[in-house]
Amino acid sequence: MYLPFLMLRLWGWPGFWAFFVPNVLGCAAFGFVLDGQRSRALAARLGWMCALFSAVTVAYQCYFAGWAAQCFLIGPNISSETLAPGALNTIAATGAPIAFIIVGLLLALRGNAFWRTAGTAVTLLSALVVLLPGGVDLTPINERVPITPMIESLPLAFAFPTLCAGFFLTPYFDLTFHRAAQQAPSPRIAFATFGLTFAAMLLLIASFYDPSTGAPRIGPALLVLWGVQLAFTIAVHLRELITAPAGIRIPTAAAGGLTAVAVLLATPAFIFTLGPALEPGHPLLYGHVGNMLLPGEPAYLAFLGAYGLLFPVLFLLEPRGAPRALIAGILLIGLPCYLLGAFDFMTYLMPVPFFLAQVAAWNIGRQSRPVLHR
Repeated sequence: MYLPFLMLRLWGWPGFWAFFVPNVLGCAAFGFVLDGQRSRALAARLGWMCALFSAVTVAYQCYFAGWAAQCFLIGPNISSETLAPGALNTIAATGAPIAFIIVGLLLALRGNAFWRTAGTAVTLLSALVVLLPGGVDLTPINERVPITPMIESLPLAFAFPTLCAGFFLTPYFDLTFHRAAQQAPSPRIAFATFGLTFAAMLLLIASFYDPSTGAPRIGPALLVLWGVQLAFTIAVHLRELITAPAGIRIPTAAAGGLTAVAVLLATPAFIFTLGPALEPGHPLLYGHVGNMLLPGEPAYLAFLGAYGLLFPVLFLLEPRGAPRALIAGILLIGLPCYLLGAFDFMTYLMPVPFFLAQVAAWNIGRQSRPVLHR
């Protein structure tokens, strides 16, 4: 819902298409790779990691809700010389996630009859936002500012493998996808239709980009679109966490710690209230890229590390029985590679953890093959 704006600002249309194509293909491919039976087997094999995916997704959506509320809906605190967030910003940053969690829980507890039509209703509502004020850019075409990339294309080429790994591998942790594959009469038709709908939605979101500011064109249409999509996404993943079978739930021993971390990360006030204590340009709020990233966008990109690093590495190694120490080691190596790529655009480091994971997976597979004696 927001990454398209970042890709357009940093890399122009090439960046958007590098995001768009693997994202749509990765989602649509799910129904062609897995049928209902294979989906059940894979979900059982991945187990609690699928529940972790839903928990991280809820936290990520809550962070965005709070950040967008204080950054775009309330706006900067112009009464402060440093534009440090004021009380109203903090209220919005904490209140929005709480509100969406409450709405999400109420929806998640609804019965199957509600959910059979919810997806279609959300799709129609999302499409109808173009009828609201700000839904269509009325600026004459000859007066529109062209989209000019802020960064050359080479860093995008290095980041592309990470985008592909995230968009092609992480859907297999998504319990909402597994539910659809298991319940649809034809998963291929269902996911092909979803892919087309999702593609249209991403193009709709991209239409709200304002090249003159490098940010989305804020108005009732986009705010309603964000609100509908946030409420629906949080609700469906809470529903999966509530109804997941015992073999897929997060282990009780880890649930408390993960919940505490998720609450901390999903509370934008935790990050934004640090603003007055940090010098201008501190990487926590701005990265090292000056005006290329807005305050709070580095934290947004850090959340995306779960989809661009954590889950792809887990997918490559955990089902193969890789030692946990090996997985942790690759993730520890990959974390600075990802953050330096996301914050400082040293994207040539981003493929490193995937290369290591692929080598480890190949070695595990080679060792597990029986040796033939002549």
